[in-house]
Amino acid sequence: MNPHRTMTRFAATALVAAAYLAMTVASVGCGGGGNDTTTSSTAPVAIFTADTPTPANGSVTLLQGTTSGASVNVRVTVTQVANFFGAGFRITYDPTALLFNGMDHSTSLLNAGITDTSQLYFSADSANHPGEIVITATRLYPATPLPAAPTADLVILNFVARLAIAPNVAVGRLDFGAPANNQVCDGTVSGTGCGAITVTWSGGGVSAQ
Repeated sequence: MNPHRTMTRFAATALVAAAYLAMTVASVGCGGGGNDTTTSSTAPVAIFTADTPTPANGSVTLLQGTTSGASVNVRVTVTQVANFFGAGFRITYDPTALLFNGMDHSTSLLNAGITDTSQLYFSADSANHPGEIVITATRLYPATPLPAAPTADLVILNFVARLAIAPNVAVGRLDFGAPANNQVCDGTVSGTGCGAITVTWSGGGVSAQ
């Protein structure tokens, strides 16, 4: 069975509600002989703080990407993993605090040297289980695995903070799922699976203030 089929076994994920609620602050002032009422809308400014800001060799790590107001890009990165071919994994989050807004693979390390995009497969399934995204990012056999290399993006995930989130609180956490649900492959085909590579998985947390 090829790695694409192996990855897509992780086929259960998150239903994410589609609306983003802004926080509105109203202020009322009085002066002179009349009332002057001013209303302003503000939204939280989101950042992502990695548990491991300097990824270790042989790891898949969440790192901060670009930010814009309540929107934050979270980089899923790969560091010094030899024979890297693809990965299937789950990301857990609190959908009451964070809106998953999509995945970008345009800068993925898997694109290197690939001229035929039919040799690549990317999927972010967030339709089945609230608070969980099942992600597949892989080359398709018989494409060539990648050599070990410095930290590079596998995919980029976008989240929007629905509300103010204090640093280091549970509602802001982004974590990889249970180890049994995460897999990195080296591109070999063996029976019903692929050649698994052992890596360290490291998440982090979003704050929005």
